[in-house]
Amino acid sequence: SGVVGAADQTLFLYYVVENFHFGDKDIATLFLILGCTGMFVQGVLLKPLNGWIGERRVVIMAFLVGAIQNYLYGSAQGKSTIFVAATIASLTGMSFPTISAIKANNVDELEQGRVQGALFGLSSLASALGPMMLRYVYSKTKDGGGYGKGTMFIFGAGLYLVATVCAWLLPEEQANSNLKRDAAKKRSSLVGVDADNFDYGAVGDGA
Repeated sequence: SGVVGAADQTLFLYYVVENFHFGDKDIATLFLILGCTGMFVQGVLLKPLNGWIGERRVVIMAFLVGAIQNYLYGSAQGKSTIFVAATIASLTGMSFPTISAIKANNVDELEQGRVQGALFGLSSLASALGPMMLRYVYSKTKDGGGYGKGTMFIFGAGLYLVATVCAWLLPEEQANSNLKRDAAKKRSSLVGVDADNFDYGAVGDGA
């Protein structure tokens, strides 16, 4: 998913300017849509959505939206489709912070920095490889192969679907922090019940 996300950020503007003749006004509108929806998703929607459906389903939803978004980019016939895809694009951005949270919730405190460093390292690698991969697909299909110039985004949609399957395979008990908290509360309550039922008198008699 990081590969496609980095490629989208790098190649998307060139794509819409060349193929849909986006002007300054169109690009400004595009950035306004991305900025407003991004603030809403990250600032308002993400936290309650994690609590409501769990981190695993948030990641699945983000990757599915990424697949839809890239398919719309690749199959678009006009500017309106591009704007619709841009409107939902910010939902894809929920994946990275949510994956970071899942990893952080499943390691010891001493391992937090190492895990986050590895995650950002992979993100940097994806940022380098993503544009190269999609640019290669574009060079092979721009003259009419596949879906034409939009094939690179269709390819990106396929990668997002693969990522969706990987997210679906995550164990729900480990991925969702709300389930981990509920399990911890249940264990603590069981320990409390066992302590309450412990027969201290019997121990005293035995002594």
